[in-house]
Amino acid sequence: MNSYRRFVEKLTRRLPLLVLLFCVLQPLLDVIGYWQQVWGLSNLPTMLVRLCLLLIGLLLGFAVTDRKWLYFSLAALLFCYLSGHICACVQNGGYLNWEQDLTDQARTLVLPVTALSMISLLRKNPDCFGALKKGLMLDLGIILAVELLSLVTGTDPHTYEEKGIGLRGWFIWTSPQSAILSILAPLAVAWALERWPDRILPVTGAALLSFGALYFYGTRLAYLSLAAAGLGMAAAILLSDRRRWRQALAVFLCAGLFCALYPVSPMQRNRSAVEANAKIKQERVSAAAARFGVEGDEIHTENSEALSAAYHYNLQGMVDTFGLERVAERYHNTLKADQICDDRLMKLNYCSLAMEDAARNTGLAPLFGLEIARTRVEQTQVYRFETDDWATEAESYDPENDFYGVRYLCGWIGLLLLGALLLWIGLRALLALATRWKTTFSPTYAAWLGAFAIAVAYAFGTASVLRRNNASVYLAVVLAGLWHLSRRSAKKE
Repeated sequence: MNSYRRFVEKLTRRLPLLVLLFCVLQPLLDVIGYWQQVWGLSNLPTMLVRLCLLLIGLLLGFAVTDRKWLYFSLAALLFCYLSGHICACVQNGGYLNWEQDLTDQARTLVLPVTALSMISLLRKNPDCFGALKKGLMLDLGIILAVELLSLVTGTDPHTYEEKGIGLRGWFIWTSPQSAILSILAPLAVAWALERWPDRILPVTGAALLSFGALYFYGTRLAYLSLAAAGLGMAAAILLSDRRRWRQALAVFLCAGLFCALYPVSPMQRNRSAVEANAKIKQERVSAAAARFGVEGDEIHTENSEALSAAYHYNLQGMVDTFGLERVAERYHNTLKADQICDDRLMKLNYCSLAMEDAARNTGLAPLFGLEIARTRVEQTQVYRFETDDWATEAESYDPENDFYGVRYLCGWIGLLLLGALLLWIGLRALLALATRWKTTFSPTYAAWLGAFAIAVAYAFGTASVLRRNNASVYLAVVLAGLWHLSRRSAKKE
């Protein structure tokens, strides 16, 4: 027993270094994953590394915690949930691809497991929080360096690849990378405020770099996060100490600068392209329906041939799976291209219809979710808008919204479990502010609370932080950091 205690003590002293390494590896793995995809290599090596990091974190947390019952409880809870999910899949016409489905489930379960592990490390050694902050700033530095390299070398894939808009860097997933940058922005400003409490220039530099990355990335949520982080952090600085008004003004002006540049921003250029494309799509849908006697100004029709021709443009996979009648009923027989060509709406409607069918086969499906293969059509005609031609290929209907994705693929039980975790951390943080404002509130606290709010906003608006491991790790870290800051024993940062 004494030898075990000595081992835990030695391990505890090294935890900050291990946390730092864990953080720094995240963007490096993302870059490697990007080039694996570009060169057509298997993603198995990076997947194995991520799995090893998850297991190491889990073992470290279990080894140092005095509350091992939490790990046993989480294991039992996840076992019961996965058992229910597997039964639901089997009863819904049999498992189509169990390896793929369980891999997808594992991606979702990374968040609670990583959060619990990180909380255990912070509880055991509070110095891990300093390492966590340093690691996240190194992450931001690596991401910015990669973006610069991709720009200089002319290898940037762009946020919107087909339009050549936005600076993305060597990262695969657009929305998750946007979420990562948005989460890191307020934390970067807070870190600079901590390190240089009486200086304006370093804080201005941190704001310009982090806000600039969001501006040039070009997504709507990135732009909104830029404005929210700038206004929020400026207000937090003033609320914590009015004597730091110069730093608050600097942060506010940095955000104001990029907001003033909105008319020439990548996001505005993309929105203009989207609006122009929308007109072309409507012309093509109307022309397809007109071949069957439907006037161009009609927005609804009962003509099945016209609907079939119109829905062929973006909904053929749904029609192949569920039939024209059910799809037309779901879309209220519309001929409006902004609905027919809305991929987000299409995927939600597909999953809703798939859940209706599954619920008739088994009552477990609404509770424990669908198999991921049920959201995929292996062969259908897909319209390529950019080239105005057709291809026969597979199409995925995985929802473009995290909460809907969890709802359909993990069921109400899975959504309840993840929602409870987010709600617990969020309410705990707000309760700490309400009851211990003077000893709790600081720009650092505001930054971590803001990062949490930004992550939740991304979960509502995109498929980026709950079911994508590269971004869910950052959310797990934010949950752990916010838990640490809201402790009664935590020092005011």
